[in-house]
Formats: sequence, structure tokens, C-alpha cells
Amino acid sequence: MASHYQSPYLREDSSSPRILMKRLREIMAEDNSAQARLDEITRAIAFTMIADVCSIYLRRVDDRLELYATIGLNREAVHQTRLDWGEGLVGQVAKTGQPLNLDRAPEHSAFSFRAEVGEEDLQSFLGVPILRTGKVIGVLVIQNRQQRLYREEEVEAVQLVATILAEIVAGGDLLEEADKADLEQLLQKPEHFHGKPVVSGVVIGTAVHHQPPPPAHKIFADSVPHEMQRLEEGLASLQKNIDVLIAKNEQLSGVSREVLEVYRLFAYDKGWRKRLEEAVLSGLSAESSVEQVQNENRKKMRTVKDPYLRERIHDLDDLTRRLLRILTGQGNGDQLELPDEAVLLADSLGPAELLDLDREKLRALILAEGSDNSHIAIVARGLDLPMVVDLPDVVERVHDGDQIIVDGQSGEVHVRPPAETLAIYQSKREFFAQSQAELAAERALPSVSKDGVAISLHMNAGLLVDLPHLHSTGAEGIGLFRTELQFLIGNNLPTSAEQENIYRTALEQAQGKPIIFRTADLGSDKAADYMRLDRETNPAMGWRGVRMSIDREGLMRPQLRALLSAAGGKELNILLPMVTTAEEVLKAREIIDKEIERARRNDRLLPTKINVGVMIETPAAAWRIDDIARYADFLSIGGNDMAQFFFAADRESARLSNRYDSMHPAFLSFMKMVADKARYSGKSLGYCGEQAADPLMAMALIGIGIYRLSVPAPSIGPIKRVIRAMDVGHFRQWLEPKLALESRSLRPQMLTYALEQALPL
Repeated sequence: MASHYQSPYLREDSSSPRILMKRLREIMAEDNSAQARLDEITRAIAFTMIADVCSIYLRRVDDRLELYATIGLNREAVHQTRLDWGEGLVGQVAKTGQPLNLDRAPEHSAFSFRAEVGEEDLQSFLGVPILRTGKVIGVLVIQNRQQRLYREEEVEAVQLVATILAEIVAGGDLLEEADKADLEQLLQKPEHFHGKPVVSGVVIGTAVHHQPPPPAHKIFADSVPHEMQRLEEGLASLQKNIDVLIAKNEQLSGVSREVLEVYRLFAYDKGWRKRLEEAVLSGLSAESSVEQVQNENRKKMRTVKDPYLRERIHDLDDLTRRLLRILTGQGNGDQLELPDEAVLLADSLGPAELLDLDREKLRALILAEGSDNSHIAIVARGLDLPMVVDLPDVVERVHDGDQIIVDGQSGEVHVRPPAETLAIYQSKREFFAQSQAELAAERALPSVSKDGVAISLHMNAGLLVDLPHLHSTGAEGIGLFRTELQFLIGNNLPTSAEQENIYRTALEQAQGKPIIFRTADLGSDKAADYMRLDRETNPAMGWRGVRMSIDREGLMRPQLRALLSAAGGKELNILLPMVTTAEEVLKAREIIDKEIERARRNDRLLPTKINVGVMIETPAAAWRIDDIARYADFLSIGGNDMAQFFFAADRESARLSNRYDSMHPAFLSFMKMVADKARYSGKSLGYCGEQAADPLMAMALIGIGIYRLSVPAPSIGPIKRVIRAMDVGHFRQWLEPKLALESRSLRPQMLTYALEQALPL
């Protein structure tokens, strides 16, 4: 047997995979001991893979890897040979969670010789991790005497077997009772992760996935014809559902018609159907077949260079989840039911998806990817929802129902925490609540520095539920009311009357404090289900903001009508987003004038004063801010977009979000130029970027002459404390020479300055 090295996956006869699945199913059906089953499985794998050796190592509670079964090595080493975590080639596979394929294994630096196993004459080595919910629970190894690298098809075959082994092992069918308990303890061990903090707060809650995995299901088919029938019925149901949805509405769940057509294409794809059928014929259940093909698709799509095509992984995954829900009797998926004190885990999430969840139960958010300036982060801050990102392992390895601790200040996440960790964070949560109470007690204190410089502190908002924060934080007003959120959370365009009701209620609840209403900044990643927007190569710099508004007066005019009516008898502040040139301001003001004239003709009560402001979010607008200021009553820097355009770095990109710091002297110098030009024009200038929520960045903005800040509600108190403790004149003298001389972020030096000045960061 050892003299042949052609993989059965490369033979013209493709029956070998089916034979292996059939043999594994037969082994599991036999009335044998767990050890006998393991021995038979290793024998079947070795025969199919034409390997001289096949071994299975399983992870114990102490994280050591124990040889549980082998064909080709010394049988007396079974249950006697144990490797430390990371020891030897097997330990490397376990530690990295990645396959290891070697043609000269003894020459590898990690090779560890164990005389008792009898592998002196073996050269080739292929080890793949046995993974359960992202956690390594063992290693599957095949070896040969001949020096050779295993082919890609062979690696894939062994990975498939390892996937099936993981399910069988986790199900307990290959373990004795004591070992089952050990495995359960291993899977339930406390784990600690460290991600990127986005929104502060301490939460002790219950984990729930935004896309929960399908319930447990059979791995092997009891009856291949029956599973084939279930698959066919599931596919037919899936295709019918998608056809109905496309006929009913061109857009669904925030995806464009193009994506829906991709769903339909995949659902009807004959190649996809054939691969699913082949997996069932090999002896897998319908659910396992769908999961197997899903893994194959993911691997293939990730090798595609085109970014748009790579994004279709999400389409494939969504289609797979739909089919799995049908097969497992979950239907097409209703709105997610959250447990009390819910901590939501997701790969990614849009603002509208977040707003659609039960706010009474949702306590924290963990994302596999994301950045602190993304729109989902902005909404989470507005909701005062603790949030940590850049944690793909947590999303993959946490089970629904696990107890979980989220520290939005440090970025730490504890899963299934031990009692001592739980006690520590219960105390920290109480301390955080006490600190928040102390800040609330200071809300009436003026925001004035030690040397008498008054800083106007406003808060950001977007929903009526944000309004109570206006008074509880002591903010002077709402410096940015994001009206587009009302367009994103519904199934239809909000009517003028619906918008008017929201704006009127907001003004009433503000009790005389000013509100700056930004007209709907739609486009880019902010589009509702019902909107028909063309796919753009670079949507952040595409048809969005005021560009869309002046092109589609039918979108802007009803909103202006609602604002004018809601503010009747009061002062109204309107802010235009994403302005690039003065011409855009003029066109927008023409539309505003049309609605003012319309209100006059209809004898409507107009606002006592109408102020039209402009958001400076592009370098072009910043460079010619003096031109724009001629047609604006006030100015606001949109720091989030300004920073991403200044650095040419997508703020939604997890890879770039940490590369460029808004406290870089180049960006701060640019902002100082804007502040100086605004001052010369005689127009007030504010800063609405989420970066100002960072007390150090707020200090830097004050130092360059920006004295009106609009930040998330939770940041009002901490920033006011810093302002009241700082000497603006002294800090400006310290800062100005560094803007001209330094070439790196000023954050470390600013932190040192703040500590030396005993500022309460």
C-alpha cells in the first residue's frame, strides 16, 4: 500500500470520498467501544489516503495533546504519548490552528523526536487541526515514508475528515464517559480576548449571535435517498422564497436588486446543486452537505483578487444560512429574539440593523471587524451602547447563552468568566456607574477653562430617545442631529408629516436649547431597504449628502417643509452635509428658499430665524472655506469624513483605522488653517467629528482655536472636566511649535503633557 502515492481525489474514479463517508458512517453505527471506533476510523482514513500512518491526537483539559488512536505507529504509545501545547509538529498545528504540510518532517525546526511512537523512517507529514466552534480540540495526522508534499486535493480531503471528526468527537460518540466530561470542560473553559475599544462601558451579559448557527443536526445520512429528497425540497423552497421576494420588492434586507439576483443565480446554479448532491451521495446529511460546500466556496472565493467578487462570500453565506434554516425547520428567520442583558456578536453590522434590535434588552456589541469612526460606531455611541471591535475569534468561538463580560474602555472581553473575574468586573461596573453619577452631578457647571476660555459643548443625536441625554449631561444643545437615521430604520420613505412630528417633538424636548438639524446625509453605506442606489466603486466619495439632495429635490423638499413647520415660531438651524463647492450651497439655498416661499403662500407660521450652516468635510471645501462662508450662517467641520479624505484612508477599513491618527500634526495644522480662515470670515466654526470624543483630541482642537464641539452624549462630562482643569493659553503655547516641527502623532506627547498638568483624563 505504501508504494502508491496517487491521491484517490485525483483518480478518474471519484468513488473514494463516497466510500470513505460510507465507511465512517458504518463505523459509527457499529456496536463497538469508543476506542475500537477510533481505531477503525484511523484505519479507514489511512486506507483511503494511501498513507503509511494515520493518527488522532485529542486535546485534554490541561491543554496537552494525547495520542488517542493510530495506525502505523506503535500501538503501545496510544494514551501514553502526550505533547505540550506547541510541542513538536503536532503541537504547532494545534497552536496555530492551521494545516502543516511537510515533505521532510524530521528536518523541520519544530520536529520533536519521541522514541516510543516509532516514526524514525517517516518523512512526509500532514497535520490538520480538529476544530470545534473555532477552538482546536485535536489534530489529525497522516504520514508517509516517501518524501513528498501532499497535494491540495489531499489537504482538502483531510480537512473535510477533520471537520466531521470534530462533530463526532463533540457529540461524544468517540469518547468514554470521563473523556466526554473533560471535553465539555475544555469547550467551556474561560477565555480572554482583547479587541479595539470603541464605546466605553462595562457590561456583564449573555452572548447571542446576530446570525445564530443552525441547531445541532445529524452528520451522516441514515438514508441517502431520504436526505437527497430533503435537499431537493429545501432547494425548491429556497428558490420559491427568493422568487417571491424579488417579485414582491426589488430590495430586501438592505441589499440591492443586483445582490438579490446573485442570490437567485446561486440558488439556481446547477454546479452548486451538483456539489450538494455529491456530498449527500457520499453519506452526509443534507445540513452537513450544505456546510461542506459552504466551506469549499469560501476557500475558492477568498483566492479571487477582485474585491467585489470577494464580497460575494457574504452572499453565498447568506444563501447557505437561508437553506440551513429551511432544512432545520427554522423557516426563513424572523426578527432576532434577544435574551435579557444581551451582548450581540456579529461579523459586521449596519446602523439600520442595529436600530432594528430590541433596545430594552441589548446591552453591548462585539464585532469581528470594524473601526471607531464607522457609522455603526457612531450610532452605538449615540445609544450609549458599549462596543468592542476587531475580535473575529470571539464571534467564532462563543456559544449563544455564554456569560460574557465586555469592557468598552479597555477592549477586553471575558467569555465564561471564573468567579474571581466576575467579582472584579462587578466592582468595576459599580465604579463606572458611580463615576457616571459624579459626572451627572457636575452637569450644571460651566464649560470654562482655568484661564477663562469658554468652550461650547454640544451633543450628537439622531433619535428622539437621545433627547433626555441633552439635559442629563448638561450639554448646551445638539450640535448635530442626524436626520438620516429616520430614513434608515423604516420600510418606506418617511412622509413630511412623520418627519415634522419628530422634529417638533425634538424641539419641544430641547426646552429652548438649540438643535442643529443636518439634512439627510444618505448614500455611501447609509441606504435603506427601499432605496434604489446604483453600486458605486467608491461610495464614500460618490453620490451622497448634499449632492443627492440637490439632484433629487423630491427627497430634500419634504424634509425642509417638515423642518420649517416644526420650528414655526422658533429659531431653526439647518446644516448641509458633504458640501464641496460654494455652488452646491447656492443650489441648496435655492431649494430652501422655494420651501420658505411655499410656506408663506400657505400662511404657515415660519421660524423666527433660519440659519443655514455648511459641513466642511472635504479638503476642497476646507481650502476654499472663505468662498463657502459667504453663503453660510455658520460652519461645522465633519471630522470623520475630513480625516478619511485627508489621509485617503477608508474609515470603515479595519486595516487602516489605526494607521492614521487625527492627532497627527499634518491634520491638526490643516484644521488650524480652516479655523483661522473661518475666524477671518466672521463665521462661527464647530467640530462634529467623533474624534472629539477623545479628551486628548478635544484638547488639541481647543488648542488650534475651535471652541464649539459636538460629541456623543457620554463624552460631555469627561471633556468638561478636562476643560475646567486646563489652561488654554499655556497649552496653546506648548502646542503651536510642535505643529510645525513634529512629524509623528502628537498623542504620546499630549498624554505626557496632560499627566504633568494633572488633567483628569
